[in-house]
Amino acid sequence: MQAEATEENLARRVLAFFAVTVDTLDTVAAATIGTMIRDGYGGPDTCHALYCALPRPESTGMSILLTDSEDAYPPGVVTVGIDSPGMLGFH
Repeated sequence: MQAEATEENLARRVLAFFAVTVDTLDTVAAATIGTMIRDGYGGPDTCHALYCALPRPESTGMSILLTDSEDAYPPGVVTVGIDSPGMLGFH
């Protein structure tokens, strides 16, 4: 959502990466993310990422968020800077 809102066809390029997983929002997820937005955790894109990074019964382990805004997420969320050495071809 955020990629396509930022630049036309960017979502297609992002989804081409084999490691990118997009979690769909069911009713419970939508309500939870709506609550997170209302409570000030960020916009829809940030709260969707936060929700997906939280441990849930249907996911295995802890997700890692690849982001250019590591400081946008609260403590306990595992983030990796997209510009970190070794990420996306940067060495």
